[in-house]
Amino acid sequence: MPKKDDKRSAPPGRDDEAWIAASNPEHAIRVRSLAAYLQNGGSLKDVRLVQGEDRRWTIYVRMNGRPGEHRVNMFKSDHPKTYRDVDLALACVQEDFGYFGPVTLVTELSAPAARTAPKAAKDA
Repeated sequence: MPKKDDKRSAPPGRDDEAWIAASNPEHAIRVRSLAAYLQNGGSLKDVRLVQGEDRRWTIYVRMNGRPGEHRVNMFKSDHPKTYRDVDLALACVQEDFGYFGPVTLVTELSAPAARTAPKAAKDA
């Protein structure tokens, strides 16, 4: 196993940490708190966009210096901030949070049931 200071253990600018959900799966941060964290010199490690069963996208972030992932909630609410389009969510990540690193896309949708081909008519 590579040592922590071994430069070959992870690509430059990335660490070998995995996405770790906090013990409370609803661990979240409000948009205003995240903006304040970033204005005070904080930074994001990774961003994950998750498409729910309602087809809306939710943002999860990993922050430097804080363990686990945090769901981004609305400004004055404990409900997640969602986007109807992945382009809008990505624009928020880049323009509002100033993050241009790797973004993981995940969907909670299940594959549609396979359609059966119509049976060929038999010749009489």
